[in-house]
Amino acid sequence: MSDENYGAGRPLDALNARGLTAKREYVRGLEQRRDPEALSLLVECLCDESWFLRDLAEQAFFRMGVEQVGELLPLLQGGLWYTRLSAARLLGRLGYRPAVPSLVALCDDPNASVALAAREAVLAVARQRGSSRVAHALHRLPPERRRRRLAEIADKDRALAKSLERMFGDVDLMEAADPDRLVDPGEGAPASDAGKTPAAPPAAKSGAGAKAPASGKPPAAQPPATPASAKPKASPASAKTPAPSESAPAPASAKPPVAKPEAASPAAPGSPESPASPAAPAQEPPPGS
Repeated sequence: MSDENYGAGRPLDALNARGLTAKREYVRGLEQRRDPEALSLLVECLCDESWFLRDLAEQAFFRMGVEQVGELLPLLQGGLWYTRLSAARLLGRLGYRPAVPSLVALCDDPNASVALAAREAVLAVARQRGSSRVAHALHRLPPERRRRRLAEIADKDRALAKSLERMFGDVDLMEAADPDRLVDPGEGAPASDAGKTPAAPPAAKSGAGAKAPASGKPPAAQPPATPASAKPKASPASAKTPAPSESAPAPASAKPPVAKPEAASPAAPGSPESPASPAAPAQEPPPGS
């Protein structure tokens, strides 16, 4: 019985003994248990006629992750068409690399919906660091089927198809003993490079050229440290410091302009430099009176 006939015959699924709420709670309880019996019952839910129950089981498997989806591989090789479709779609979403050979074979499924879901699942796995595994599986196909699969991939992602063709020439990759462990190289490199700060080592090297490689701040402290190199030059200057102290004319040159007007005042008769000294003999006339 197809999903369309099942939905048309029973439009009010909530009236079922296991209504929408009951089905949701049932699947949630199996997901929380995660024991072998619960996983077996979840697989049975994927084979159920109800699209709603299948969708609940698919979401539960997706939340549990790749550790529990190994039970779904047999569903790709038999069963009803909607069971194969749900399994293929779920395995593709999880990027489960061990399912790639079965997904590639399912691309030729007589049901068009299942074949389309399988092709999309192969693309999904390849885009989740699984292109090496996909190339390994495609390389073992007959040439005609391999070209057909590459053409289907190129219709969706031309760059990925070209990358797969280049991988066919890698002998070591195509002869890998455990292809399920193949992971695309270079995926984690940007993260490691982002963690490293390439600008810091040059700064450390530039500072280490002078004296202190340990700290990055000595380069900024070196300009003030340059007087240390001038200290030997300052020592002879300190020896010559008496010479500027003896040469008082330099500082006195600034003070004479202030001292000259004070010396010109008549209040200083005893000074030898004052020209008012001849005025002293002018006080002699009183004896002649």
